[in-house]
Amino acid sequence: MSRLKRELGLGYATLFGVGLILGAGIYVLIGRAAGIVGDAVWASVAFSGVIAVATAFSYAELSSIFAKAASTYTYVREAFPGAGLLAFFAAWMLFFGGVAGAATAALGFAGYFSRLAGLGEGWVVPVTVALLAVLSVLNWWGIKESAFLSAVFTVIEAGGLVLVVLLGFLFPARSPGYLSFNPSVDPVMAVLVGAAVFYFAYTGFEYQPTLSEETVDPERVIPKSIVLAVSVTTLLYLLVSLSVVRLMSWEELGASKAPMADAASRAWPPAFHLLMFIALFATTNTSLGFLVSASRLAYGLAEEGVAWSGFGRVDGWRRTPHVAVAFTGVLAALLVFATDYLPSVTGWRLSFGGQEYQLIDLVGKTASLAVLLAFFVVNAAVVALRRREGLSRRFRVPLNVGDFPVLPVLADILIAVFVALSFWDWIVWLSTALVAALGLLLYKR
Repeated sequence: MSRLKRELGLGYATLFGVGLILGAGIYVLIGRAAGIVGDAVWASVAFSGVIAVATAFSYAELSSIFAKAASTYTYVREAFPGAGLLAFFAAWMLFFGGVAGAATAALGFAGYFSRLAGLGEGWVVPVTVALLAVLSVLNWWGIKESAFLSAVFTVIEAGGLVLVVLLGFLFPARSPGYLSFNPSVDPVMAVLVGAAVFYFAYTGFEYQPTLSEETVDPERVIPKSIVLAVSVTTLLYLLVSLSVVRLMSWEELGASKAPMADAASRAWPPAFHLLMFIALFATTNTSLGFLVSASRLAYGLAEEGVAWSGFGRVDGWRRTPHVAVAFTGVLAALLVFATDYLPSVTGWRLSFGGQEYQLIDLVGKTASLAVLLAFFVVNAAVVALRRREGLSRRFRVPLNVGDFPVLPVLADILIAVFVALSFWDWIVWLSTALVAALGLLLYKR
C-alpha cells in the first residue's frame, strides 16, 4: 500500500498553519463583525482569541503524544476508549469544519474577484465553485507543491495585514471609541454574535496535526508550529481590529464587500487595489489549506478503519489521497449551493442588529460551529489523558494546578456559553446535522 511522503519541516508546517488561520476571516469577516458590534469589534476578536489560544495549547499537547493524520479521532479515542462513536463524531465535525472553511474562504475570494472584475452578485457562487475545483486539482497534485504555494501566499497576505495596521495607527482617518457598541443591540450579545461571525478567522491550527504523517519529527515539529501559528495570528488580528476602525466607521465596514481594501484606501488610495490583490492570495491560500487538511483527516479516519475505506486510497502516481480529495471538494461546493439556495426558497432571511446575514456569514458560522463542537471534546480529552501514566509528552499545556490543566476547562466553559447564546441560525444547524448524518452512514463500527 502506498504511504504519504514525509517532506515538511517546522518552517513549512508553521507557515501552513498561519496560512490556514489568516485569509477570508480577517480580510472579509472583520467588516461583517464590525457591522454587528461597532467600534468595539476588538472585543469579539479577543473573546474568540481566548477560546482559540486555549484550545490550540490542547492540540499542541495531544499532537506531541499521538502523531497521526487522524489527529482529533486518535486523541478522543485514546482519552475515552469506550466511546468510539464520540471520537469519530469529533473528527467528522472537524472534517466538516475544514470543508465549510474552504467554502467560506472561496466565497471571500469570489467577493473580491467579482468586485475587481466588475461582476454582479450572481457570479459569486459560480466563481466560488470554480476556485474550489481548481484548488482540489492542486490538492491532488501533491502536498509539497501545495505547501510551497501556501508558504508564498502566507507571506503576501501577512504583509497586507501589516500594511493595514501601519496605515491605521500612523494615518488614522477617524478617532474610534473603543468601548462604543452598535446602539441597536445589547453589548454582550453584540460581542458574542460578532465573535460567532468572526470566529472562523481563528480556525486552522486544529488541522496542522493532520499533516503529522507528512512531517519530519512530528512530535516535536507539530506542537511548535501550532503555538507559533496561533501566536502570530492572534497578535495580527488584535492589531488589525484596533486599526481598521481608525480608518473607516463600523457602519461602512459592515456594508463593505472589501472592508480591508476600502479601509486602507482612506489613508492611502493606492492601497485599495493592492489590498484587493492581496485578498485574492489570502482567500485562495486559506481555501487550499482547508481542502488539504480536511482531505488528510478523511484519509486518516479511513486509515484508522473507522470511515469508508475509499478515503484511504492513495494515488499511485501523485501519492495523495485522491478519493478523499475529490469528496472534500465536492462537499464544499454542495455546501455553498445549499446555503445559498435554501434561504431563498424558504424566504427565511436571517439578520441581527440590523445586519442581514450574507452567504459568507452563514457558511462561516457553519465552519465555526463544527469546529467548536470538536474543540469541546478535544479539550476534555486533554484533562482525561492527564490521568494516564506512561505517556510521553514533548509539550504540555501551561497553567496547571498540580497536574490538572486549567486552560482546557476554561475553554470548554466559554465554548458552551458561546454556542448556546450565539449559534441559533436554522441553516447552520441544518447543514451541520445533515453532514453528521452522512458521517454516521460512512462510519465503520
